[in-house]
Amino acid sequence: MKATKLALLTMLTGILISPEMTHAAAAQPTGYESLRTQADKIGAVITWDNDDKSAAVKLKNGIVGTFTVGEKQYRLAGQTGEADREIKLVGGNIYLPTKLLATLKTENSKYADPKDAVPTYKVMPSAETEAVEDGDDAADDPAIWLNPVNPENSRIVATNKGGGILVYDLEGKQLQNFKVGKMNNVDIRYGFKLGDKTIDIAGATNRTNNTVDIFAIDGVSGTLTNVVDKPIQSSMKEVYGFSLYHSLKTGKFYALVLGKEGEFEQYELTDNGNGKIAGKLVRQFKLATQSEGMVADDEYGTVYIAEEDHAIWKYDAEPDGSSKPLRRVDIADGRRLQDDIEGLTLYYGKDGKGYLMASSQGNSSYAIYERQSDNAYISNFTISASPTVDGTSFTDGIDVLGYGLGKNFPHGIFVAQDDENLQNGKKLNQNFKMVPWEQIAKGARIPLTIDDGINPRELVNRRTR
Repeated sequence: MKATKLALLTMLTGILISPEMTHAAAAQPTGYESLRTQADKIGAVITWDNDDKSAAVKLKNGIVGTFTVGEKQYRLAGQTGEADREIKLVGGNIYLPTKLLATLKTENSKYADPKDAVPTYKVMPSAETEAVEDGDDAADDPAIWLNPVNPENSRIVATNKGGGILVYDLEGKQLQNFKVGKMNNVDIRYGFKLGDKTIDIAGATNRTNNTVDIFAIDGVSGTLTNVVDKPIQSSMKEVYGFSLYHSLKTGKFYALVLGKEGEFEQYELTDNGNGKIAGKLVRQFKLATQSEGMVADDEYGTVYIAEEDHAIWKYDAEPDGSSKPLRRVDIADGRRLQDDIEGLTLYYGKDGKGYLMASSQGNSSYAIYERQSDNAYISNFTISASPTVDGTSFTDGIDVLGYGLGKNFPHGIFVAQDDENLQNGKKLNQNFKMVPWEQIAKGARIPLTIDDGINPRELVNRRTR
């Protein structure tokens, strides 16, 4: 979900002036304190949304909160809370209940040590795709397909919410526009046995038909062909997030689907005996709120889900796994992650190492975590403009591949959707930016691994449960 109202917001450091403030402030209501006054004292940044009558507060330590006039419920540090009385707008100033303001001050006192600052560095894209043909918020999610014969001829498969699946080469040229519906998220897996053939598949959520669509990928050209038997129809209100999962424990393939109300569904994909793929629902549960970003770790048998306004969760990916998460990886408190948490992807490294990466849409950055064990946090980075390609902002989907892809991407590639695609100062339709992996690896305070020979067709079962 995009922060489409940002262009309408008035942003001032330390103060809040709403559009209604046309006269002197009225007397302070009993039991309340002025948010503006306290923001001055603690050095907070306030953003006023006149449509929603809400104030977004960014504290000096990075923690964020949202407070809406006329409501008791608020969000602060990635959590939802309820004040003892409603938030008020008096004389153009927002007033918070005294107890709520004390809570805000408590959050502001955290992470005061300079060592607690979130490490963030910049990288630059070396290439970009052609813009999608549809305007507004259309481009969404990329997936990288590795050509088994000539890695330089690998492809980027991406979604256009305006109505299709797109295929690009690594120079960004669009090769195919498969107009099958409003496609949201896409993923790729290798080695699916269909009849007497072994094929690579791409799967995607189709919001037009509320289905999961599965495509065979041509092993030479990378073009797509629909191979679904009969529509894999979801029971949720609207399909949204998506990942494929290949269980190295059982050899089975699964389509994992998320809905806009937090629904999760898992479908086993099988050969129907007639050259087509069938899907059978084998598991379902529900998260508390809207979730979209998702990625499965085939080696460890886990799946990561981004609950957009709240947290990244780690679950068992097997169909008999619990509906309860194994752990919470991180929370959208505004520091490392700022809502919405969007795309998730995995960098596979040697010996089971590697990285989990997340699009922190609210601050236009990307968070990096260890892939193994308790997913320890490493760093954030942003994508800034290069001399030939503009940077990214408010990214939806991302993908990464740690494999040498020829002279332009010898150590792998990171692909990110860009909300505002600019060319010579002119705004074009959205597209996808490409960053050589070594830029990301070398930019971190402690350099990341460069394992450019991990073939996604040769993963190893590392599941211990």
